[in-house]
Amino acid sequence: MNLQELNELDFENVGSWPMPVKIIVSIILAVLICAGGYYYLIADSVNSLSKATEKELELKTQFEMKAALASNLESYKRQMIELERLLQAQLRQLPDKNEVAGLLDDISFIAMDNGLKLLRINWEPEIKREFSTELPMKIEVSGTYSQLGKFTADVAALPRIVIIDSFTTVRSKEGDELLMSMLAKTYRYNEKAQNTAKDKNTKNLKKRGAGKK
Repeated sequence: MNLQELNELDFENVGSWPMPVKIIVSIILAVLICAGGYYYLIADSVNSLSKATEKELELKTQFEMKAALASNLESYKRQMIELERLLQAQLRQLPDKNEVAGLLDDISFIAMDNGLKLLRINWEPEIKREFSTELPMKIEVSGTYSQLGKFTADVAALPRIVIIDSFTTVRSKEGDELLMSMLAKTYRYNEKAQNTAKDKNTKNLKKRGAGKK
């Protein structure tokens, strides 16, 4: 069949078309019907299936993670007990409310015991942290090099944590003495933050225990 014969086809009388033309047109119509049916009927179902498969993989991953946490619950509990023990040991080294006031007296005594002249010792403004309150103190003393060295060592050796944050030394105008100005720090633990952290950890352990069941 040539181009002229195709142009002469009567679309109002399809039955008169040659058989090859009827076959080709039927194939084209079948393909168009299948494509349209897939688009309107099957494509949405395939898309929904794909989303359901992704959700299944996500839930499976979450389940595996929770199962791993549940299987290690006893280990987590032991770790929490050990961490709590270590925390309490550290807290015992921090001065409580009653000991903070006496800390200045202890440092003053150390200064005099080492033969130093105590020029100044006082608390600076407190600095609030998330779990603790920083308590800086300004100290100024004068004495020999060896006396100052022994003083700083004795302060660092106090049973309560005292950190010498910074210091400066200048030579005194009188004799061989040195003037030392230092900023020392200790800390007071915030009990409210401690209780909040404990409640949070307890809730997490309970959740893991429930997940294990």
